[in-house]
Parts: sequence; structure tokens; C-alpha cells
Amino acid sequence: MDTSRDELVELAASGDRVAMGRLLILTDEPLRKRISRRITADLQGALSAEDVLQETYVEAYKHIGQFEPHGHRAFCRWLTTIADRKLVDLVRALRAAKRPPRHREQRIPDDRSVSFLTLGQLADKHGETPSKVMAGREAVQAVQVALAALPEACRKAIWMRHIEGKPVKEIAAALGRTERAVHQLCYRGLALLREEMGSRSRFLTGGG
Repeated sequence: MDTSRDELVELAASGDRVAMGRLLILTDEPLRKRISRRITADLQGALSAEDVLQETYVEAYKHIGQFEPHGHRAFCRWLTTIADRKLVDLVRALRAAKRPPRHREQRIPDDRSVSFLTLGQLADKHGETPSKVMAGREAVQAVQVALAALPEACRKAIWMRHIEGKPVKEIAAALGRTERAVHQLCYRGLALLREEMGSRSRFLTGGG
């Protein structure tokens, strides 16, 4: 796929979710590094770059229709603004909650790559996920971007269950659902994730 980045921006702004996913993958690495540098030492272990990116991507999907497509650089600036705002919001929420420092065994990983790769493999019953045919980092990016495109209830259930590793009972309480409903959300979410990743396969390599 030799679609240029500026063309991808035009497509994304017109409602092409596949192009939007590719754009987010292309901007993932520099944005991830920017966020990681801005997470202060006292919050490491309570907040990861992936947490911020997930909120950023969800927001971007919601509001891409309001973005004026003036090229890839403008898109990067727009996305960076969202990420910076999301980071501020998450930090404020953590400080307001006055969370105590986590014990070593409770700290979240600085990099959730293994969780995303495992989720990508789980999503495809045929075993042909991007996580198996692409380089590790690009596979992680693809899974996270696809996850952000899911309906809110499914996305939250999948994130809490497969990324954060929380028990179903705890997820049910947090979402105000029954445990059975949580299982159903996760099942549906995995099916939708498989579809999202499949539809983006033509954009996952090349086309820079």
C-alpha cells in the first residue's frame, strides 16, 4: 500500500476508520516516547504510556470528524494536543485519589507489550493475527489501535480483563454489570477486535 500520509489524513477525516488506524500506528512511537518522558517518577508504576495512549486514541476516533485535514504534520500536532491533555487529566485523577505508592508486586508494567501481543493472539481463532506476522512493536501498536475503535463497554471489559488482568468479579463491580455480562462483553469484544485488525491488514505494513 503506497498511500501517502497526507492521503491517509484525508481519508481518515472523511470517515475511513482503516486509514485512521494506520495513522495512529504511524504516530504511535514518537507519541509513546513523549508521554513516557512526561510521566514523573512518583507516578511510574501507577500510570503507563499505554494508559494515556488508549485514552488518546479513543478521543481521536470520536473527534476525527472535527479535524480539518491539512496534512500529516497537522494531524500529529492535533493528536499530540489530545495526548498532552489526557496525560494531565489522568495525572490529576491519580493525585486527587491520593493513591498510596504501589507495592513492587502490584506495580503496573512500564510497557504492556506482552499483554497486547497475547490479546492479539487470543483475538484470532485461526492463529493468523498481525502479532504473528509482523514485527513485535508494530503488532502491539496494531492491537492497541484496534482496541480503541471498539464500542465503549467492550473496550473497557477487554482492557480490564486482558490488559490489566483484573478478575471478572472486580470488572463486573466496576462496570455495574453481572459477571455473565462481563464474559459476554469480552467474547463480543474479541470478535470485534478480530474484525478491526483484519480490516486494517492492508495498512499495517508499508505505505509510509
